[in-house]
Amino acid sequence: MLYKSGVNLKQNALEFIQGSSSITIISAYIKLSELMSLNDKNNISRIVVRWEIEDLIKGVSDLELYEYCVNNGITLYRNTRIHLKAIWDNESTIILGSANITGRGIGEIGNTYNYELSCKTAIETLEDFNYLNHIITTSEYVDIDLFTEIQKIVKSCVIPKIDFPKLPTVKKKIDFFLISQLPQTKTPEHFYFLFKNKLSLTLIEKQFFSHDMTLYCLEDCQDASLLLEKLKYNFNNHPFILSFKDAVRNAKYDKPERDYSMHFGRVTRWFSYNTTTVPTPRPYDLNEQISILYDWICFFDNSFTWSRPGGTSQVIKYNH
Repeated sequence: MLYKSGVNLKQNALEFIQGSSSITIISAYIKLSELMSLNDKNNISRIVVRWEIEDLIKGVSDLELYEYCVNNGITLYRNTRIHLKAIWDNESTIILGSANITGRGIGEIGNTYNYELSCKTAIETLEDFNYLNHIITTSEYVDIDLFTEIQKIVKSCVIPKIDFPKLPTVKKKIDFFLISQLPQTKTPEHFYFLFKNKLSLTLIEKQFFSHDMTLYCLEDCQDASLLLEKLKYNFNNHPFILSFKDAVRNAKYDKPERDYSMHFGRVTRWFSYNTTTVPTPRPYDLNEQISILYDWICFFDNSFTWSRPGGTSQVIKYNH
C-alpha cells in the first residue's frame, strides 16, 4: 500500500511510530514542529539529519532540534551525505519514501504540501541491515561542542535576501494535446462497468481505469448514478475533444457528400499537426486509440457517428 501526501501519509507514519517501542528517523531535512507532532508518545530514540550549514541558514532544518533531543533523550547524529527519508522501528520494518520531516513533506500542511509517496516494507537481508547501520556508524554524534560550533557558523553567516521570481505549475493549452490526454478504457460503458466492479479489477484494468478517472477528474466521485453525467461533461469540455470535433464539423472535400467527416488518414494527419507528443505515434499505432476515441465521442454526442464504408478504414461524421 502506498502512503500518499494529502491522503494517508501522515496518519500511517504516526500510527507506525506510535505502535513501535523505539524509532530511528533518518531525514535530510527536519523541522522541529513536525518532529514533535510525530513524537507525542516519546518513542523516537534516534535521529540522523543532514544539517548542512546551508540547510540551517536557509531554514529547511531547525537548530532547535538539538535542545529538543537533549531534553527528550534522543540521540542526534549529523551526516551531510543524507538524502534518504526513512522511519525505522529498529527491528525489521521501515517506512521509506520521499517525504522529509517537514510541514510540506510529511506534514501535509494546507494545500501547498509536496506530492510525496512512501511505503512500509520489511528489512530482510543482512545487507539491508548493514546499509542502515553503516549510515549511523559513519554519522557524527552531535554533542554540545559540535552544536556550539555549528550554531556559531550559522549565526555568523548573513545571506542577502533574494526575491526569486515565481513560476507556478499551470497547465497550458499544449498540455491538453498530448496523446495521453485521450481515453484508454475501450468505451464509456466499459468504464462504468469497471467503476461498479473496481474492487476486483485486473492490473491492466486498474491502469486504464485510473488513467481515465484522473484525466476526467472523477477520483472523488462515489455515486454511480452521477458518474456518466460527470464523465460526459468533463469529456465533452476537454480542449482536445472540443478541437477534434470542431475539425470534423469543418471538414470539406471536393465531393460535398463527404463534407463534415474525416477518414482515418485525415484523422492521423490532424493528430500529427495538433498533438504535442514527440515523436507523434505512427498511423498503425494510433488505430486502436482512434477507435476508442470514436466510441467515446459518439456515445456522449449523438450528432456524431462513425462507420466503415466498404469495410475499409473508419470514418467519423458530424450529422449537421
